[in-house]
Amino acid sequence: MRGASRTVLLAGFLTVVSMASQAGFNPFGTAGLPLNKQDYQVMSTAAQPLLNDDTLPIGTTEDWSNTKSGNQGTIKLLERFETNYQGTKLPCRKLQYHVEIKGMADPYNVILDRCKVSDGSWKIL
Repeated sequence: MRGASRTVLLAGFLTVVSMASQAGFNPFGTAGLPLNKQDYQVMSTAAQPLLNDDTLPIGTTEDWSNTKSGNQGTIKLLERFETNYQGTKLPCRKLQYHVEIKGMADPYNVILDRCKVSDGSWKIL
């Protein structure tokens, strides 16, 4: 049960990673994931090649680490595909996130589909 709760919490966290890194706050407050603005930014930067470089093979993994917070993890490219969203075909990527929080024994794990929308950003649909 505890692992499932962490997966749901991480899914919510990743939904707003871009927004949080731009706004400079943790959307979950003190009760949420103990990640800071720099954690979000480092994770977002690590995901960019997996989202944008079509020459990377499926299975490519990008590591991320914030030496200041001690938090770290990996992001793995599982699949490239297209989806039809509101009448438009969008390029999508299935990514597996593994997040290790300093001082916590259990990591957070989640698989998410991120799709590129008309403004060029990658959203979770």
